[in-house]
Amino acid sequence: MKMIIEIILDTFEALILLGTFSSLTNQKRYIVENKIKSGLFCMSYIVTTYLSTNYFNNNLYHTLLIIIVSILLLIFITKTNLYSSIIIFSLFFTMIFATETLTQFIEMFILKVELNQILTIYKYALIFRVGSKLLQILALIMISKCNIFLNKRELFNSEKYLFPKFFIELGVFSLFLVVLLFSVLDIKNNKIYDILIFSSFFMFLVIAFIQLKKNLELINISNKYKVQQYQISNMEEIINIIRQEKHDYANHINVIQALCCLNKPNTVERIKEYVSKLSDIIHLSFRYLDTGNDYLDGLLSIKNNYATQNNIDFKVLINESFSLLKIREDELISIISNIIDNAFEALMLKALDENKEISITTFLDDNKFCIEISNNGSDIPKEIINKIFEKGYSTKTKEKGDHGYGLYITKQLVEHNNGIISVERTSLKTKFLIRFLMWNKVK
Repeated sequence: MKMIIEIILDTFEALILLGTFSSLTNQKRYIVENKIKSGLFCMSYIVTTYLSTNYFNNNLYHTLLIIIVSILLLIFITKTNLYSSIIIFSLFFTMIFATETLTQFIEMFILKVELNQILTIYKYALIFRVGSKLLQILALIMISKCNIFLNKRELFNSEKYLFPKFFIELGVFSLFLVVLLFSVLDIKNNKIYDILIFSSFFMFLVIAFIQLKKNLELINISNKYKVQQYQISNMEEIINIIRQEKHDYANHINVIQALCCLNKPNTVERIKEYVSKLSDIIHLSFRYLDTGNDYLDGLLSIKNNYATQNNIDFKVLINESFSLLKIREDELISIISNIIDNAFEALMLKALDENKEISITTFLDDNKFCIEISNNGSDIPKEIINKIFEKGYSTKTKEKGDHGYGLYITKQLVEHNNGIISVERTSLKTKFLIRFLMWNKVK
């Protein structure tokens, strides 16, 4: 009977580890959809736990073996890399340690028993294991509820190290406390010692949270500086455009003056025609666009000037303001800029005398903020259109360099902000459609 109970409890523990894996990797149906792998994972975990429990008298060795085997199972059965496996297990181990320490603490005070009695006397050990498993299931439910938040933190992206570092630090500190706990089981006053262990863990958790919050604030400040630098760069570019326009305008005044000096019979008509054309050119070359986002206004003004210089019709129709979006300015700029630059590159492959057009439109659809960016550039074959968001994939075969990452990064940024990006090729145009949740609800 004892063996059956042990197996049942170990099965729950294995499923909790798998549940942690599926929550952090956003694969909520992993266990259901991978029954054979899940079964093999649970069986391997149960056998390891059962054998280590019965053949290792030292609880510390038992814990270390479980850690190593768990990480290896995540690597080989779930096909998770070592870095991601360590992050997953660190959170799992922290959850196990916190719930087991809390259960020990409660059991020692309610049942008036010592820590060594909980670990050695079967009835106390059973209460401890069942109670801790219930708390672990509750903790797993809470983790699954935070699924969207955790996935937005990009835990397995080695470049976004803050949250992975936080989980690994918690896991390492929990292991350190386990070593302390099991190395002094013969201490006279286990209750005070258990309080010290739990208090140490809680204090470390609070300090780690405070440090994490400060680091996030520093990153936000850094991002704001980046946006400001980008805006300064845009302003410098706009100033250069104005200077060029001023120089060109002076030349046009000289031409008009020369026409007046010629004093030919059709001078007035020729000046009217010249000024009319000049007015159209000035209007097209630089125009202010009100998108609801100052940084985006600057970006689109510069892109419009570039389009004019390259004989590209640059159309912008802002039906809905970008102020409705809850998104960081630097990420919004990267998304829009990457897609527009991709459109420019596609149009450069067309002949000089062909019609070239880029169109940007915003609208609302099903309480979603939609951005449609289209161009009538070179055709994209159907067999590769779904690959253009893949990392490193590029339609430019001659020059690889940094190509193949712009649209991949764009897709990552869109999904990071709970958005969806899709691409469609019609007979005339390539359309990119981005859909975001709105900042304010439509009334």
